[in-house]
Amino acid sequence: MIPAGRRLLVLDVTLALWVAVWLILALQVAQEVRGLAELSTTVSRVGTAVEESGRVLSGLGELPLGLGDRLEEPARRIEEAGRSAVSSGSSSRDSVESLSVLLGLALAVIPSLPVFGFYLPLRLGYVRERRALLGAIASARGHALEEFLARRAVERLSYRRLRRVSAEPWRDLAEGRYRQLACAELERFGLGVGVLERPRGS
Repeated sequence: MIPAGRRLLVLDVTLALWVAVWLILALQVAQEVRGLAELSTTVSRVGTAVEESGRVLSGLGELPLGLGDRLEEPARRIEEAGRSAVSSGSSSRDSVESLSVLLGLALAVIPSLPVFGFYLPLRLGYVRERRALLGAIASARGHALEEFLARRAVERLSYRRLRRVSAEPWRDLAEGRYRQLACAELERFGLGVGVLERPRGS
């Protein structure tokens, strides 16, 4: 059972802040991780420069006295290393971007699951019950309504809460003393006894 009145408002605000904090944190973490993609860009640029250097060395294969032959193998390796760096940089950039999205989603969703999976359905059910109760109060007044509310209080409130309202709630029901129990049921939905005093239909 969720609290009523001001405590319910405090709980709503607290949980809304909880979700907002995790959303902001998720966005910041995603941005920071995405910033690592700049390293991948740098690796790709260095790889491109190395690959071009390898090509330049390959162009020196025509040098006389066997110098061109000696440069051919190192040039090929340098060019391959450059291509590999470009490929790794591009691949790691994609991985970093995917990781930033996954981390952001995980940080936003996992801490908020209890709110959306457990509290939100309870809260919506509470709102529907409160509207239904106000509808019943708007269409009925008098002793019969107080009796109905009192019986609902005995059925729904905890024993500890009932004993604070009345030392013997069952005796109050049996002897027709409904007012205090009816007020406790109204309080459960954040309503005051004044709703029972309004003219019907207001």
